[in-house]
Formats: sequence, structure tokens, C-alpha cells
Amino acid sequence: MSTINNLPTFTRALAAFCLVLFFYLFLPESLSNYSEILRYLILLGIIVILMIYSQLLGSLTSSPAPAVEVAHTDESTTYQTDLKTTSHLYENLKKLVLSTVKAINPKFDSAIYMIDPEAGVFSLQASHTEDFLDSIPSNNSIISSILKDSSTVYQKDDKDGWSELFHDKPWRGSECVIGSPISLHGSIAGFVLTRIDHFSDMTDKDKSVLQTMGKFISHGLGSLESLEKHIMGEENKSRIIEILSELNFKSDESQVLDHFKYLIRTFFYYDRLTISLNSEKELNSIIKLVDGVKDEFVEGTEFPNHGTLHGLPTVSEKVVLSQNWKESHENVARFNSNEAPTDFQSVLGVPIIGYGESRGSLFIERKTGQPYTKADEQNLTLIGRVLGASLNWLIEYEKIYQNATHDGLSKLLNHQTYKERFSEEIQRAKRFQHHMAILIFDLDKFKRVNDTLGHPYGDYVIQTVAKIMSENVRTIDVVARYGGEEFAIILINTTPEMALVVAQRIVDNIADYPYSMNGESVQMTISGGMSLYPTHSENMKDLIDLADKAMYDAKQVGGNQIKIHSNDDATIAPT
Repeated sequence: MSTINNLPTFTRALAAFCLVLFFYLFLPESLSNYSEILRYLILLGIIVILMIYSQLLGSLTSSPAPAVEVAHTDESTTYQTDLKTTSHLYENLKKLVLSTVKAINPKFDSAIYMIDPEAGVFSLQASHTEDFLDSIPSNNSIISSILKDSSTVYQKDDKDGWSELFHDKPWRGSECVIGSPISLHGSIAGFVLTRIDHFSDMTDKDKSVLQTMGKFISHGLGSLESLEKHIMGEENKSRIIEILSELNFKSDESQVLDHFKYLIRTFFYYDRLTISLNSEKELNSIIKLVDGVKDEFVEGTEFPNHGTLHGLPTVSEKVVLSQNWKESHENVARFNSNEAPTDFQSVLGVPIIGYGESRGSLFIERKTGQPYTKADEQNLTLIGRVLGASLNWLIEYEKIYQNATHDGLSKLLNHQTYKERFSEEIQRAKRFQHHMAILIFDLDKFKRVNDTLGHPYGDYVIQTVAKIMSENVRTIDVVARYGGEEFAIILINTTPEMALVVAQRIVDNIADYPYSMNGESVQMTISGGMSLYPTHSENMKDLIDLADKAMYDAKQVGGNQIKIHSNDDATIAPT
């Protein structure tokens, strides 16, 4: 009965809390004086709700709470215990690595193992299949080889070591594994193990990316440990962890900054929040987010780091805390020397730390002289660190994503990613009744370039052609290097007439481009074939085959042209 009695109380408290939070988030600037009162009401509401919720949970179950694992002296084991408060982030990290492996090649299966020093084994954390054993002896011969130099080991070369990695099943001898060590504090903490059923399925590019998986987890674990170490107070910890748990590693920069904007709103009263990040030159910063009072310095504005208030945390990696910044920092401008006078007085700015160095600044400003406190300084400094760690994860993910999905030479989508995107676009076209054009291109007589001018010249041609293609399509279209000197394009939501104009423009621009390198000039042409969705087929393989056949028909009549598939035969495009 106590549970039933507690539910209405909890519901009323939660409703009241949500109402106060609603007023706080949408409070007009004209009533900003009330925001401090509402903020304390929100804090009080959180405490009350947690107390009621705790009682409610206690009455819902009579089972004892699970025992907390005792931390061991070994750093890697201790860290596994610390991860409990950041478990959502750790789970996301594991899922991201496994999904990235599948993006490289759906045939690959991976598992993540972490050290268990007391048992003398590596314990399974996550895997694609149940083939991987739950634990692997730490002295396993294959793992020792992998941890030493990230080498590839074949099943036929070490059958005994192989039997300690996987459950019994028939093996052909063509299987191999590649591993990538996970390190923490300079010591081996685990590894990512990937099995390839036939060694020929793994390219050098695949191998290179797979060898970075452990490094990505290592970086992520270090960032999580830093968060755990610096977050002070359970209330602050729960807020920040909640925000980070909602982040997707595949989010873009603006989405991450928006999450932190709402987090900062709950911690501080301010008239303006500004988040700035280093530009590529690193002598300047670019304003990435503004919340509150708008002035001439909006998102996208670039300003010098040296000689400016907002650049100080970036340059010095120190906190700026002032009740009246015009008096305390009279020799610097807010953003530049030509700025209009401002009403802001009390300021608090901290560096955004990533990879051990400042990547930008996080500033909150008030028009009044009401000072920010030391507690405010500690909290904002912490948030700056957390934001830096989050941006680091985005950078690392983007590197791995680019390696896994893009061709290294042309920077276009690779063959595997092209087919995945093609499948997605077909599903989207079915839903919205869109039409698409599928283009397959092949450079004419490309072999002579490699044979006479060398492979570096051939690489230059591939890169130039890729750039021409990218510049002649829309951002919604798909451009890929299909293989060798072949390219593939999907023109989204288009008509045959519009697609033909784009295809012919690409053919003409490639033929007209003045290719020249190291004093050697050459003229290049390209042939293309086109098929149409759903006119010719709704099947991806058929559409590619039809476009490919039309392309070869174009080559047969001299090349340097585009042909469109027809039900009878490929038809040459009018010039």
C-alpha cells in the first residue's frame, strides 16, 4: 500500500518541478531578475524528487542492493569500477567501435576485451557474435603477438592459440585475426580483436583502420577517467553524465554545443553565453555558439586570440574572472579594437581543454556587477574540460569514419559505403516517390598515364577528376570512387533531362581541364553510362549493371561521352 500512497505525491512533485523548469527555460529577458529564484527552486525540486523517488524505489523492491565491486590496486581494474558512473558513455564507446568495424566490411566480426589481472585473463566486454570466448588467457600466443606489433595471425599457423579465442567450429585455414591494443596510463588494458573469415577480404586500407580501433578506445577511456576524476559533487556529476549520455558519438559539432548550452543554463545565471573554438590558423578563434544577448559578434565571427578578452583563456589556458572586466582588463578589447561599447560587466571565462591544450573558450557575461563565485569558476572550468573531451571524441570518430567510409586517394565515398548509401536512397525514393539517376564513369585510356608518366601522375588525375565531379553535383547527391579509374554518382530526386545536363557537364569539364604536373601535360576524357530509377529498375544491382553496360557502349564508339540505357539498347546522349 505504501507504494500506491507514494505515487500521487511523486507525480505532483514531478509536475510542479516541470512547471518551474518550463518557466525558467522560457523566462523573458525583461524578467531575468527572477531567474536566480527559479534556479534555486529547480535545485530544491531535484532534491525533493530524488528523495521521494528513493523512497518509492525502496518500497517497490525488497531485494538487497547489489554489492559494489571493490577497486583493486591495478589501474586498469580500478578504472573498470570507476566506469560505473559513466557506464552509458562506455557502452556508447563500445557500440561505436563495433559499428565502425561493420562499416568497414560487414563480413568482419570484432570483440572488445579488457584485462582482469586477478584471474590472469582478458574478459569479453562486447562482440558481434557468440563465437568469441568469454575469456582469453593473458599468455595466449596469438594475443601476445597482436599486442606486440598489431600483426595479423592466421588460424592455420597457430591452431592451439586459435582454440583459446573462439568456440569450436570447423575452420578452413583461411581465417585470420588482427588486433589493436587498448592502453591506459601507458600499460596494456585490453584489445580489439577482429576476425576475417578469408584473409583476401581484408585490404591494406582495412588493416590500417582496424589497427586504430584500440587507440580510439584508449583515448575514450582516458577522457572518461578525466571526467570521473574532475566532476565534483554527486548532483553536478549526475547532471553532466546525463547530458553526455544523451550525446551521440555521430553527432555534429553544433549538436554537441547545443547540449552544453542547456547544461550551462541550469548551472548559471548569465545575460550572454559565448562558445568559441580555434580556427585552423590557431591565431584566431571563431564564435560557434551564442545564447542570450545578441550583438555584432554573432556565430561565425572570427576574432584574434591575442589582445582580446575572449581570447585570453585560449592563449593562457587560465580562467578569466572579473566583476568589472573593463577595469581589470583595461588593455584588451572584448573581441576586437573597433567594437562598439558594451554593457557587460561581470564575466567568467574558461579554456576548453582538448588533447591537453586549449581548443577555445567558454564565456558567460552579465550586464550587472553581480560577481561570479569560486564555485561558479570550478563548475564552468569542469564543463570546459567535459566539452573538450566531447569534442575530442567527435574528432576521433570523424577520423575513423573518414578512413572507414572514404577512399584515401580521391576522398570520395568508397565502394562499400556507396552501396550502403545507394540502398538507403532507394528506400527513401520509394517512400517519397522520387526519381534518381545512376551514373557510372570510367576514364578513357587511363592505363597509358600510369605506364608512361608514372603512378604519381595517375594519382593526380584521379584526385583532379574526383574534385571536378564533386564540384558539379549538389550536396545531396552521392559521389564515390567505384574502383580503379571508375567513379559512380547517384543524382537524387531528379529528372532524366536534368541528370543528362549534369552528366554531360562532367564529361565536358574533364575533357577541357588542363592536366599538368612536373612539366608534363596530358589530355584526359571520360565515358559514362546512365540508368534511371524506377524507370529501368528498382533493384540496386540491376541499375548499376545497366549503367555500367551503357558506359562500355559509350567507350565502344570512341568514349568522351555519356550514354543512357534504354530497354532496347543504350542511347547516346545528344551533345
